[in-house]
Formats: sequence, C-alpha cells, structure tokens
Amino acid sequence: STIFFNPAGLTQLQHMEVDMGLHLIAPRSEFNNDGSSFPLGALDGSDGGNAGSLAPVPNFYVALPINDRMVAGLGVNAPFGLVTEYDDDWVGRYHAVKSDMLTININPALAFKATEKLSIGIGINLQYIDLELTQALDLGTGCALTAQTLSNIPGALTPQQAGLLGAASSCAQPQLHDGKAKLTADDWSWGYNLGLTFQATEATRIGLAYRSKISHHLTGKGKFNTTGNAAVQAVATNALGVVDGAISGDVDLPETASFAIHHQINDQWAVMGDASWTRWDRFQQLAINMPNGTTSIKDEKWDNSMRYGLGLTYVHNDKWTFRSGIAYDETPISDQYRTPRIPGEDRKWIAVGASYNYSDHLTIDAGYTHIFLSDPKINDEDDSGYTLSGDYEASVDILSVQARWMFM
Repeated sequence: STIFFNPAGLTQLQHMEVDMGLHLIAPRSEFNNDGSSFPLGALDGSDGGNAGSLAPVPNFYVALPINDRMVAGLGVNAPFGLVTEYDDDWVGRYHAVKSDMLTININPALAFKATEKLSIGIGINLQYIDLELTQALDLGTGCALTAQTLSNIPGALTPQQAGLLGAASSCAQPQLHDGKAKLTADDWSWGYNLGLTFQATEATRIGLAYRSKISHHLTGKGKFNTTGNAAVQAVATNALGVVDGAISGDVDLPETASFAIHHQINDQWAVMGDASWTRWDRFQQLAINMPNGTTSIKDEKWDNSMRYGLGLTYVHNDKWTFRSGIAYDETPISDQYRTPRIPGEDRKWIAVGASYNYSDHLTIDAGYTHIFLSDPKINDEDDSGYTLSGDYEASVDILSVQARWMFM
C-alpha cells in the first residue's frame, strides 16, 4: 500500500509481493430534527433513519523488484468515496435523499534508491469517478406558487396561462405532490503522486509524500419523476422547467501532502507518526449545469484540513505482529455550510490490528477501526427558503482483512 501513500517506500520490499484487501465500512449517521421549515410553514417528515450504509471497498497492490535499486508497482484502490441515503419521506428530502460517489484509482508506480539512504518514488494515477445525487421536489408548493403568480397577472390571461392556472390550482397542496430528481454523471481523468524516504539513522526513517489534484469534468443525465399526475406534470414542465436531459459539472479532488516518521525502538517495538494536509479549499461550490439551461449552485466553501496519526507495532514472535493507532482528523466543513449530503465533523480514530505469518509466502492481516465524530449540527437553507435544522449522531466502524503473497 506504500504505492498509494508514499511510492518511495517500495524500495523497502525485497521480493515480488501481491496484496489483496477488503474493507467493510459501516457508517452511522442519524438525524434529529429541530424546527426544519420552508416558506409556508414547518417541513413534515421522518428523521430519515440511518443515512449510512455498509460499503465493501476492495484494494489490490503488486510490487516487482527490477534490480537491487529499483522496484515497480501497481495499485488499484478507491481513494474518495461517499454514500448517504435517507428514507424517501424524511424531513430533509428536498435537500438530499441519496448521495453516492465512487472513485476507482489505477496507480502504476516506480521507486529507486538514489543513495543507500535516500529513495525516490513516482506514480501516475488514472482515476474514474461516478456520481449519483437524488432529492425530492416539492411540486405541490410549486403548484401553489405558480397559481399565486398567475392569479396576480393583471388583465385577461391567455388560453395557455388560463389552462396552467387551472392545473396549478388543482394541485396546490404543499408537500403532498413530491417528485424526484436523479442526477448521474461520470468521468475519467489523471494525476500523479511523488514520494521520498530518508534513512536518517539505522533506527529512524522519515518520509515525504505528495499527491496532485485530479480535475474531473463530469457529464451525464438528469431524470425527473413528477408523480404521474397530469396537472403536476403540466406545471412542472411548463412553469417550473423540470425536464429530462444532459447535465455536466466540474470537480477538483484535492492534492495532499504528508510527513511521516518511523522509529525502530528495538527488535520488537516500533513507533510511527504522520501529519497530512489536504487542500479541500478547492471545493467551494457544487455547480451542476441542468437540462433546462440553468446552473444549480450550492455553496460548500470547504477549508483545508490536517490529520495527525500515531501508531505502535509490536512483533510478538515469528508468527504474530500486533499494531495499534490513534488519529485526529479535522473536518474541512464549517458549521455554516454543512449539508445533509456530507454531514461531516472532526473525527477521532482508534485502531487495532494484527498480522499472522501463515507461511514464508503468505501473511494474513486484519484490523478494526472505530471513528468517533463530534455531533454535527446543521442549519442548511437552500435558494428556495427550505431550511433543514437539527443535529446528527454519527460514527464509523471499519473492519479490514488482507492477504499478502510473497514470491521468493
């Protein structure tokens, strides 16, 4: 996995190695409503259930020493991912129902020893991104506002306006004629990663690593379900501009930089630490070019963030190695701009794990992580005056297993 975190670390491997891992990520994100509203009163609906869902995330790595100074590698993983999905009838359905982002990163890498103490690594990242966003549409309120607007037009209405007024008046029932919007888009793009390691002393090694940003231009389609009611359909199409068609948008997945240190205390004990910076301020808004020619813009205004980790390794015997670690992970999301699609907060990590050398050629690794989240609070108002107010109870559990094959 050094292919992803610091490709220079490949020079630590003396033999061809293949790693296959699987991570089961189980987030919990439960919303508590506290006065959510819209321009005509209080928002109705449930608290949405657990918005987190179990997600299996695999990874694959292979390393191949070319000679005593150079090692090549290939990694396949999912560096960015997100799934939140609420019940369809939840109180925040007009802000978000499902948010699903998947990335697949293909990372060939090469590392070489510049000196006996200094190693340098470089990698290329071919990255695929797939995005799905859904939310409800309050077409009943849209009908009411359309009827009000048409009723206030002075003079005689045209036959088309009169027909639309009749349709709007018949379905002017806020929160009772919900439609659904589903946006899907994907893209391929590329970036790079760099790393170096320096053996400062016989017992101490330091590392620096950098991953570039990857800019994606996503294209896809917007599909809208307007409940099948003819009056609602007429208002949605002719007054509200709700039409199927092509969508597009740009997103920059951020660059990261990290410093790490590994110190071998003795033959059994080692301690390690790292500090990582992520340039999340590239994510200032979620802008989507819609089928009706408008652009939907949601301010995000994320900040750059830091993550700090500390780990300990204990080699019990030739068969067993045990590990533990803690970390503090700053959220890039400010209280003012938190949304139900990503209701993140500061996180504290605690992890334990072990490796078992089944044979000279096969090692099995396993680990468990629990992430404590500070309770996120939300007061998210959209451009139409729909305000989602409340807080979350959130945490994450991760169970990981990996098999490593060494070819000697």
